[in-house]
Amino acid sequence: MKILITGGSGLLGQYLNLFLSGSNTILTLYNSNEGNCKNYLSENIDLNDLKKLREIFLSFHPEVVIHTAAISRPESCDELPEDFVLDINVNSSAVIAKLCQSCNARLIYTSTDLIYDGDNGQMHTEESIPKPVSLYAETKLQSESEIRNIFGNYIILRTSLLYGMGLNHSTNNFHNMYLSFKNNIPVKLFHDQYRTPLSLIDAARLIEELINKNISEVTLNFGGKERVSRAELGEMLCEIENFDNSLIEKISLQDAPIKHKVADVSMNTEKLQSLGLKQKSIEEAIEEAISNYKLLFTNW
Repeated sequence: MKILITGGSGLLGQYLNLFLSGSNTILTLYNSNEGNCKNYLSENIDLNDLKKLREIFLSFHPEVVIHTAAISRPESCDELPEDFVLDINVNSSAVIAKLCQSCNARLIYTSTDLIYDGDNGQMHTEESIPKPVSLYAETKLQSESEIRNIFGNYIILRTSLLYGMGLNHSTNNFHNMYLSFKNNIPVKLFHDQYRTPLSLIDAARLIEELINKNISEVTLNFGGKERVSRAELGEMLCEIENFDNSLIEKISLQDAPIKHKVADVSMNTEKLQSLGLKQKSIEEAIEEAISNYKLLFTNW
């Protein structure tokens, strides 16, 4: 297939480049950092440049578009002008949906688990009532609505906490935690914030499988099977890599200087599994992520 990827140099985007380039023709878009996009057919673009965006669609004519580009950190959204955040996170998503409609391409949009109510007390299904508490989460929910109102050839993925090792310039809390443990540096981890995390490798693999399924007009909880705290995730990493788990300093989310405290957005992923998509266990995924990281420069 001809697949267009936005956010191609991002944390997930670079893994999508790796996974999807083998059997497909990809065009991967990036903005400030090139990452591994340099190894593929790629374009540098600001998503506010709608003229160039339209030209890319018209010249490449994708069959599938995976839209991951966004201002993706809640704290970054808070620090930037709201109009700018809305342009990047919402308005560009609406334009991309319209361009997909015009060229009959299926759109896979990565939303977030943070659209849910963090105090619900149970694992959220896709029918749970959204209750975003940050501008970032609000923009993701608005984008979902924009896409649904434009056309039906979409898959919306409410993506959970993605863990694993970042490529090139990209990094995340898990990657930083690994490096700290390796260097015997203590790490503060919440013992009372829960997610259903999904590994970056699993996320890219599952998206590849979704592309090859004849489904559309569907919203999916896109996470792992296990509900864990950040501290528990750290303990699993220590167990697998034989790190000293006394380096974990358990702290409460309520004591952290964070504006948007979301305690529990763990998700029920039975709908995803009903499509024949199976996530790896956290232990399996951590072993895979670390193994690939150690062999990165020889295998990739």
